[in-house]
Amino acid sequence: MIGKHHVIVETKRLKYEFDIKRNITVILGDSATGKTTLVEMLSTYSRIPMKTGIRVESDVPCVVFSDFGSDWAAALRLIENSIVFIDEDYPFVFSQDFAELVSGSSNYFVIITRRPLYNLPYSINEVYGIRTSGKYHYPEQIYHEFYNIYQDVDIEPLDKKYTFYIEDSKSGFEFYRNAFGDSICRSCEGNSQVAKKINSAEEDNIAVIADGAAFGAVN
Repeated sequence: MIGKHHVIVETKRLKYEFDIKRNITVILGDSATGKTTLVEMLSTYSRIPMKTGIRVESDVPCVVFSDFGSDWAAALRLIENSIVFIDEDYPFVFSQDFAELVSGSSNYFVIITRRPLYNLPYSINEVYGIRTSGKYHYPEQIYHEFYNIYQDVDIEPLDKKYTFYIEDSKSGFEFYRNAFGDSICRSCEGNSQVAKKINSAEEDNIAVIADGAAFGAVN
């Protein structure tokens, strides 16, 4: 499955409207922000679509994963060419096995979590929260929309006056070391060590190169 898919989920009182653009979308946020309500509405609609007052509009099926059995992978492989919503109750989403399944799947996955997903290669631009906009107000329909957690930031050009601290210790570090030279590149040996390395650095001008999704979720 490729491309962007526009989704509307609504009742007379609530409306969610959003675009799913990549195979992994992450929804972050605290309790009472509407994440679980969205999943519950989709789940109810999938069971009894004609009598709930819920309307779902999408060019591909929207499926809520709700298999509490031990073989979650087999259950997910039965789903094809769909947008699969997975709530944070399932610990398998943090596993390498799940990451490998996602990479070979025809589905798009929307994962609701408050914890970082280190094994998944998701884009920083596909990390969202849910907010209530001013388009509808009680007692009329309440409108919910996705918004980017990480906004675009203007970055000044860097030059070799800086020492570069690279989150990665493997291929990523090798790339930047070859590009900038050994003398100005340092490895942080993983995102959990970035803050420690920076705080103990002796250089005055430091630039950090890190995975925005994973590093941003931790901090």
